[in-house]
Amino acid sequence: MKKKTRRAFCLTTFALALLCGQPGAVEVKGLFEIELIANSQSAQDREVAIKQALFGVLNRILVADDIAKLAVVQQLLNGAQHYVKQFQYSLIAADEYASGDARLMRVEFDQEQLLEVIRQNRVGIWSEIRPETLLWLVVEDGDGRQFYNADSMPEVENALTLAEKVKGVPIIVPILDLEEQQKISVNEVLGVDSRNLLAVSARYEVPGVMTGRLVRKGQCWQGEWAFYFDGKIKQWDNPCLPLKGAMLEGLQGAYTILAGYYGVKP
Repeated sequence: MKKKTRRAFCLTTFALALLCGQPGAVEVKGLFEIELIANSQSAQDREVAIKQALFGVLNRILVADDIAKLAVVQQLLNGAQHYVKQFQYSLIAADEYASGDARLMRVEFDQEQLLEVIRQNRVGIWSEIRPETLLWLVVEDGDGRQFYNADSMPEVENALTLAEKVKGVPIIVPILDLEEQQKISVNEVLGVDSRNLLAVSARYEVPGVMTGRLVRKGQCWQGEWAFYFDGKIKQWDNPCLPLKGAMLEGLQGAYTILAGYYGVKP
């Protein structure tokens, strides 16, 4: 996620304009664009895919415990095709999806139209200017328990990149240089006493520190998560899921906490 200048979405209210000036905040690009699998290019499958795409977009900008229960969400989904700015299909590798008719579909929605409807219904919005979160991720599989390493764990890297994009939560990971490795261990990251963890994390100057433990159980992954933010800690876990699903569960928890804090009702 690159640091960029402020844009109109961020300046919808005075409160959001103040948020844009916070140190360490980055602009999350592409919140109103999404990629997903459409079963085919038929009109019926396109309509289904567009509704799914719009729900995904709304799920990373709205502030609510369950956006599916919001009347405005149902209203938008019922007219989902009216908010499409553009869409395009691309081929999927034969070994990635069973159906030969399936296509990767990229949909971009009209930001101004959607935001106007959301404002009229006075639903909370989290702008695209968002603080980075430091993630201490521990992976436990047949090789034992170790810190996440993008170079040696490509599957985990892909899952984290996807979850970060889907939820719009900017993530940074510790550099784990020699100094850091001497100060903190895998077990300490997962321990009950968080004082040293937060002390080591202070060098990154981020408002939120997250820890995660992904444990491989055969073909699925169990996740344990904790989020240190605003002087509080929240913990949650997920049942055994495919790796991408487990990572999404982790970042969903982070989104809920951060959106609830930074989101603004028009």
